[in-house]
Amino acid sequence: MILTFLLALATGFTSMAFLSQRSHRHYSPVTEELIPSLLFYNLWILLRMFYRFMEASVLGGLTPAAGRLAILGLSSLSMILAIHLGLSYLAFTLGVTRPNQPQTARRRPWKAAAWLSAGMVALNLILYALHQEALIGLLIRTLVSLTFLGMALVSLWFFFGTHPIQPGTSWRHLRFLGAAYSLVFVTLTLFIGWYRFSATIHPHLYVTITVSLGMMYNLVTVLWIHLFDRTLQAQAPPGAPLLPARFTGVPLVEAYGISKREEEVIQLVCQGLTNQEIADALFISLKTVKDHNYRIFQKTGVRNRVELVQLVQKLTLEEERGVASRTPSPAPAL
Repeated sequence: MILTFLLALATGFTSMAFLSQRSHRHYSPVTEELIPSLLFYNLWILLRMFYRFMEASVLGGLTPAAGRLAILGLSSLSMILAIHLGLSYLAFTLGVTRPNQPQTARRRPWKAAAWLSAGMVALNLILYALHQEALIGLLIRTLVSLTFLGMALVSLWFFFGTHPIQPGTSWRHLRFLGAAYSLVFVTLTLFIGWYRFSATIHPHLYVTITVSLGMMYNLVTVLWIHLFDRTLQAQAPPGAPLLPARFTGVPLVEAYGISKREEEVIQLVCQGLTNQEIADALFISLKTVKDHNYRIFQKTGVRNRVELVQLVQKLTLEEERGVASRTPSPAPAL
């Protein structure tokens, strides 16, 4: 159990560090959508390991009232993490397969997770007051089984379906990711069902196997991002100047189909503002600014801010030259 706990901790920490570094240095919508579900999964695994440790060495030494209270707290937290895990995975799938959905639709899974979590905590408190700890345990096992079953079904839908995807992302590569996730979650669901209804293996062995399958989820995510996520956009080189540009927006809008909000972002980029400063200036979130940057880079074909500023300056200069060439010369004085 201790070795399993250390391996799970190392795997989760390494995976999250890799994704965090990748997201900080390069922006990719797919990677951004993957981070929440991976985070909740690793937190859920660590909580399960901590619960087993408490069960084996701590709970037995507590008073009955303190033991019941500890089980209530751990059970409620486990349910909250399971709910957020399932709905964050659903949000990832919808975010990748429906890249043009509005922000209100993107927030629906998180609102649902908040309401479901509040409902499950309230139900736990009622069962605790009625001294129905056995029902709390059954509720946790049912919720976890349904979470992984739902993730398995979503993965299969992700793999077999035909969906619009993020620009610049290979659908073949995303199908590979869906296939790998399907294999992991279907195996995990079948193993949990087999253990619940017919297995006689030791609980510690059960935890070890489920955590090992969880490590596969981490490894699949990290390997896929490393090998196939080619939608990364390079940041500006260190020390590269971002020169202000006199930007009218007309040539860029006509040439690349830039929206009004994207035009505002480009203006602020040309003024040298950072993503956070742009978010503050436009009263939008940092992630929304990153989304706008990504779409602007995709539409214009540039790789970073410096190239975007250079493109704006080039188009602005061409527009000024065109206006100058069309301006009639003043009539000579008599």
